[in-house]
Amino acid sequence: MSRRILIPRFAVLVLLVLLAAAYVGQPGGAGGLEMFSDTVCLLAAALAAAFAFIASSRFDHDVPQRRAWLLLGAGMALWAAAECLWMYFEVGPGEEVPYPSFADVMWAVGYAPLILGLFIGYRGLGVRLPMSRRLLVGLLYALLLAALACWLLRPMFIGPEAAGPAETFIGSFYLVGNLTLAFIATLSLIVVWDALIGRPWLSITLGMLFFAISDSAFAYAAWKGSYVVGGNWQSGMIDVVYLAAYLLVALGAYRQATLHLDDVAPPR
Repeated sequence: MSRRILIPRFAVLVLLVLLAAAYVGQPGGAGGLEMFSDTVCLLAAALAAAFAFIASSRFDHDVPQRRAWLLLGAGMALWAAAECLWMYFEVGPGEEVPYPSFADVMWAVGYAPLILGLFIGYRGLGVRLPMSRRLLVGLLYALLLAALACWLLRPMFIGPEAAGPAETFIGSFYLVGNLTLAFIATLSLIVVWDALIGRPWLSITLGMLFFAISDSAFAYAAWKGSYVVGGNWQSGMIDVVYLAAYLLVALGAYRQATLHLDDVAPPR
């Protein structure tokens, strides 16, 4: 495997280890940890957007994959803007971060180009999966949706401490939106699994799944009041998985932007 592929993977691992170590040691205190966590998430989202735009430029104007990667870049750019707002709320005013906030609106808007881009990318492959495979993938994601909803979100709906309508809606929206992204990415991955262009989709699919898990866990922790940056190991796990999601999407976009025919392994 070439250094062009190994170095980005190593960088992803280093960033995740650094964030986990920062949570354990907290050399700059809670404020320094917030700044570091928000900064690396913002940079990861911006890198994902930049690599997606670069990947789109490698296709001709009339190729659907060009529009797909442009939309993915636009969605990641909106999420990067949301990360900027979140950093401002968390670091700037010195008050408790509102939830939901305008940053959540930006994240919600970003789902539209992301879902559309993944769908166009899947349709642009020109191969239709058999109905049995699509139903199987749909069933698996339906089971995952049900498991996450019952485990993390059901307590938010039921009981005397049920969350307000806004919190319930945002938590549900993130879960459904992220699993929808992962579902479409999985369909593309199945089609091009053995092809050279399929290699970016594994990272993107895993990234969307990580978003679904971390966002759902965050919605539950925020409702319980247990999400405190640097306050407990659960908050640390949520932030590390969340950063991993951005980095995996950025890694997938990087793989697409730098694909070469010599990446194909020689036959054995």
